[in-house]
Parts: sequence; structure tokens; C-alpha cells
Amino acid sequence: MKTMAYRLLVGIFALSLSWSATAVPAEGTKIMIAGPSPHAVEIGKAIAEEGGNVVDVAVAVGLTLAVTSPYFGSLGGGGFALIKMDKEVHALDFREIAPKATSPTFYVQREKDSSITGGGAVGVPGFAAGLWEMHKKYGKLPWSRLFKEPLKLAQNGFRVSGEWHRKTIGSETRFNAGGKKYFFKKDGKPYLPGEILKQQSLGKALRLFRSKNVKGFYSGDVARDIVDTVKKTGGVIEMEDLAGYRVRWMKPLETDFKGYHLYLMPPPSSGGVVIKSALNLIEQTKMDQYPAFSVDELHVLGEVLSRSFRGRALLGDPDFHQNPLDLLLSDSYLSKMAKSISSRKSAKLDPLSDEPAKESANTTHYSVLDSEGRSVALTVTLNGSYGSAVVSEKYGVALNNEMDDFTTRPNEPNMYGLIQGKGNYVQPGKRPLSSMSPTLVEKDGKIVLSVGSPGGPRIISGVIQVLYRSLVSGMDIDQAIQAPRIHHQFLPHKLFTDTMKFAPETLSGLKNKKHDVEESWMGRVYGVRLNDKGILEGAHDLRGEGASGGY
Repeated sequence: MKTMAYRLLVGIFALSLSWSATAVPAEGTKIMIAGPSPHAVEIGKAIAEEGGNVVDVAVAVGLTLAVTSPYFGSLGGGGFALIKMDKEVHALDFREIAPKATSPTFYVQREKDSSITGGGAVGVPGFAAGLWEMHKKYGKLPWSRLFKEPLKLAQNGFRVSGEWHRKTIGSETRFNAGGKKYFFKKDGKPYLPGEILKQQSLGKALRLFRSKNVKGFYSGDVARDIVDTVKKTGGVIEMEDLAGYRVRWMKPLETDFKGYHLYLMPPPSSGGVVIKSALNLIEQTKMDQYPAFSVDELHVLGEVLSRSFRGRALLGDPDFHQNPLDLLLSDSYLSKMAKSISSRKSAKLDPLSDEPAKESANTTHYSVLDSEGRSVALTVTLNGSYGSAVVSEKYGVALNNEMDDFTTRPNEPNMYGLIQGKGNYVQPGKRPLSSMSPTLVEKDGKIVLSVGSPGGPRIISGVIQVLYRSLVSGMDIDQAIQAPRIHHQFLPHKLFTDTMKFAPETLSGLKNKKHDVEESWMGRVYGVRLNDKGILEGAHDLRGEGASGGY
């Protein structure tokens, strides 16, 4: 019925769109995976068929991405996960942290791009620790088993994808000696799509991680390689920074929406706060009274997104900063925001901070969900493509540039146009604010939707719209992911629309409501849903590479 209703909506409002849904979600009855890499999805499926649980699958997928997708999935990155294995949902923070030698003024006297490229941009990575911690707490298969296929890909090689080729070419002039050594041929030429890349040095690092678990990455030879390379390229990470890294288990944010219960990532993710705010405003404004993709609906949605992002600049790492959640999520504040939305035209609001809110597009996400409602939604990032463009010289580990997610220079936007507030100043041991938004949706005590996205602040707006299209508009998960999207992040006061996916009449209608409209890219959402018939549906965003599969 939902699919029929959705098709009727598309038929009625075809003039609003220059898009139609044609893809079909992957289906299964036991387990389903959706993510950015066909290699990773296939390996995850093999782990599940061998008796592995959703955490085993998530770890194997993560290890595979470290080999096949180092531009956003390297062990030199960090991220967040929401995990449901028992009655409770747990949030895992394995975000990168600032080295001990940094300070709030660390970048003021440095070159302007020093928080983007080079060793000075590298935060202490957390992805390896996150994978180990997940498995230690919930894994079923032996730790060593999860390395089998990723090690084969590193040792024997894999065929380079078009995305891999484009990302690598795009960072060519930024790479240090390690990047050029491991990601280009001996003659200095790039690998072309379809050519085989072997990473035997990275394979050695994976073997140390396999045999010595977390100590194999955060102490010993791999750690020394990371420290030496970072220092050689202008950074300040020390062995004690790596040895002292710890993940953080947290209580998720929770909210109810249209009969569902949602679990969201708390700060230092800004995503949970913004999503919770947006869903509240969607209900208060009765946005579902408007036809899907109509000018009226998109206008209200844009205003909802703008107001939900308004408080983002006030957020930061809760270990260092008092987050004003009692204000931003209060009934009185959200009621005021809802009343400020006019159905007739867009309206600007004053910022809550004199330092409006920053961010990471070269992120990735994957979701795993089984028929019993156990799930992992995991988002990992290096921030920019190949992060800092620093690759450890002995083992070939690509390292993040997450230091640019801090407020490195007050009142100046970062590489994604976001400006951070005082709560996100650099401090030793601090985690930077992030838009990463892994999300789980529960119905009758069982997880029925696991979703997330890369894309900097567009992560948040993308997840909000997939939730709405799936839970309210009646679309299946694939239709919800492929559907046209918009984005508004409060500052700049601009409504971004999905490139080539809205009809000219729709764009004109939004402009008539005083929106400053600009076509732009959107994040790539990955999701898995357990539908009303008990069938698991997985979908990857056709805006980029990806795969979904299960059995």
C-alpha cells in the first residue's frame, strides 16, 4: 500500500520533479547490509553466512573499507556508531581527538591550510579502537576471522573503482611521500579504473592489528610509523597520544516521531540535536498536510532545516563544554521556532552565537540490520578526501585532517562553509564537533530502520528527509534514498536543491517564497529497513558508488 501511495504522489506531482524512482532495493530475510563498497558488502555477507552477528559484520566491513576506500574509510580516521544488540541501544564515540601539544591558538600563527593538509591537520585516530571495542563487547566470531578477506584484498589487490581513481587524482598535489608511494604506480602515474592495486604494507599493519588487537595499532611499530610521519610533515602527535586514546560509550539521544522511537547520536555529534529539533518542527508545522515535493512542502522543510541548524554553533565535546540542550530541545524554544515559520515566505532569524557554526564530506556510512532487530549504524570519516593527504610511510595508513573540524580560526568558515563556535575551540584531548548522524528507528521494541550518510552538514538534512519520506510519505527505503532533497544549514541563508532533480517550476516557486535557491550536491545515504512484511530491504544512494546485499 505504501509503495502504491507513493507512486500516486509521484504521478500527481510529476510537474514538480525532473526525477523518478526506478531502482529496486535489495531484499533478504536474515540480514541486510548497505554501504559504499561492493567488496565490503560481499565480505560482510560472507561473515553473516558463517554465523557472524551484526557487529562481526560491521567490523569486517570496516576493515574492508580501510583497504578499498582509504580516502574516507582508513583506520587513520574516526567516527560514531549506534549499536542495538540487546534491549538497549548504545552510542559509541570513536571520534579523533586533539593531540596534547595543541591549544586554542595552535593554528593562529600557522599557515592558513595547516588544519587541512599536512601533519598539523592530523587528530589522534579512533576507528581502529572503535572496531576493537565493538567486537570486544559484542562480537561472536573470533577477532582474527574478520581479517581474512580484507587481508586478501590488501595482499593480492583489488580493481580500482572510478571513485577511487577520481579521489586519488584529486589529492595528487597534496600527498606526502607515503601517499605517492602507496597510491600511485612506480612511474608516478595513477591507477586507472579496473587496474589492480596491492597494499602489502597496509596488510602488515592489519596483521599486527589482528594479532595484538588494539595494541597492534596504538603502540609499537604502527604507532611509531604514524608519529614519525606526522612529525615529518609538520604535526605534533606523540606516542603517548596514541597509547592514551580511548573510545567513549554514551547514552543516545531519543525522540518519538509518528509512532516510532528514534535513537540519535549525542554531542560531539550535532546531528542528533538537529534531527530531533527538525522532527519536532515537522510535526508542529503539520508539514505532512502538503503534497510530497510540492513548493509548499519544500518551503516549510527548508525553514525547518534552517531553524534546526540555528543552534549548532553552541555545541561541542561534552567533556569540555556545557551543551545547552535544555534550551535547544525545550518545548518553549521549539514552539517559538515553529511559530516563526510562515507558509508564505522565507524569513531570516538572528544567530544564537556571534560565531555561527564547520565540516566533513569525505565520510562514509554503512548500516547492518538483521531480522531480530539487531543493528549497527556506523559513520566513519577522514574529513577531507584522504584527510590530511598524509600517509604513514612504512605501513601506508591514510591519516585524517579532523583538526579542521575544530574552530581553528574564530569567525572564519572551514572547508565546508560552516563556522564553529567557542564550544568547539581546540583543546588537548578534545573531540571536534561533527555532523555524522548514524540513526536507528524502533517500532514495538525492534529496530526497523538503520540509516546514515556522508556529506558534512548535508548528512543531517539527508537523514531527516530519508526518515520523513520513509516513515511519513510511504516510500520504501530505496525510493526514500533516491528521492530529491534540499539542504539549509542556517548560514549561509541559502536553500540548496538537488542538482537536476527539481523542475524549473518548482525552483521558481521557491524563489517566489523569497528563498535564495542554488542547485548543489547532496549527501549519499545508505540504509536498511525491516518492512511490515518482515522483509529486510537495503539501499545505497545512486548519487555515488555503493552496494546493498544480504540473504
